[in-house]
Amino acid sequence: MKVDQSFIDWAAEQAASLLAPLGDRWLHVQGVVERACQVGQMFDEDDKFHLITAAYLHDIGYAPHVKETGFHPLDGACYVRSFGCERLACLVAHHSEARFEAALRGLSVALSTFPRERSAVSDALTYCDMTTSPTGAHISLKARASEVLCRYGDADIVSQALRQLLPYASLAVARTQKRLRTYGLAKVAASQLQVEDYALENV
Repeated sequence: MKVDQSFIDWAAEQAASLLAPLGDRWLHVQGVVERACQVGQMFDEDDKFHLITAAYLHDIGYAPHVKETGFHPLDGACYVRSFGCERLACLVAHHSEARFEAALRGLSVALSTFPRERSAVSDALTYCDMTTSPTGAHISLKARASEVLCRYGDADIVSQALRQLLPYASLAVARTQKRLRTYGLAKVAASQLQVEDYALENV
């Protein structure tokens, strides 16, 4: 299925309908989409449309109607795949280094049915997600990590996965900021604090 403006509109409707009842989750998604629209300026039309659509759908797996395994990247990816959008499904499946939590949940094999895309677009999706607060504000990666650890607690599987994925997410954020500057979008890159070193003892 071709991803164009009409598909973005469909994704926005899906996200609004399924996630709005979840409160902050919908606010977060709207913030990620806003960020994706800014970052998308450095891509061609096809990549930009995929990034924005994936931003709308990256957390769709939290919706009760979509939830199957309880692991939102996988559940969301299965939902998106059912509409025939394979690349989008793979971006959703692997957003924000989902493979680490999948391993802890025993879902690596299931996640592997979605080929992982290693690209500037996948980096950008991680960047947009990991620098957006639960209420949609733009924050640093360090602030986002601290918020998640505080919300879930040290022992939670989400926190365990976060500690493992942070070095890789940090690299994705850094690569995206560098690309933004290369494409003359320094103001977008500069609106975030400089990427922190995630060898810090408090992570």
